[in-house]
Amino acid sequence: MMREDLLFGAAGLWFVWRLWNLALLDLRCGLLYDRLILIVALSAVYPWLLGINSLDDILAGGLAGSGLLWGLRWGSHGGMGLGDVKLAGAMGLWLGLKLMAVALVLAFLLGGIVAAGLMVWRGYSCTSKIPFGPFLVFGGCFSYWCGMECWQWYERLL
Repeated sequence: MMREDLLFGAAGLWFVWRLWNLALLDLRCGLLYDRLILIVALSAVYPWLLGINSLDDILAGGLAGSGLLWGLRWGSHGGMGLGDVKLAGAMGLWLGLKLMAVALVLAFLLGGIVAAGLMVWRGYSCTSKIPFGPFLVFGGCFSYWCGMECWQWYERLL
């Protein structure tokens, strides 16, 4: 195994560990603390130093993630939490534009399926609050490890 692969794997394990801590916090308390998100955002220097992402890709991923969720927050008049917006931005810094797109698609698909299931089987209403952080985290973790294959599959469809 090459040194870069080991560094990629070690950085990925750290990234996944931090994200799952945030997901559990969001499930338990309904909060995503700024200082924990800031640690993830500042640590995005690792993929850049390892040569995984260019600086342009890192910034585009961060802007795309936080920008899309900020638009949803604004359009829903606060239905999306500001912590989710910040988390998406921090994840985008780690993932870059393409992988952040994969993470968001997966997060919205999985979140929609779970929300529909809760509405059908548990009687949740459309106004019930369901934390979106765990879905973002799942999408981000999956995307870090398998997202490029998903993106390449998508490009072959076009």
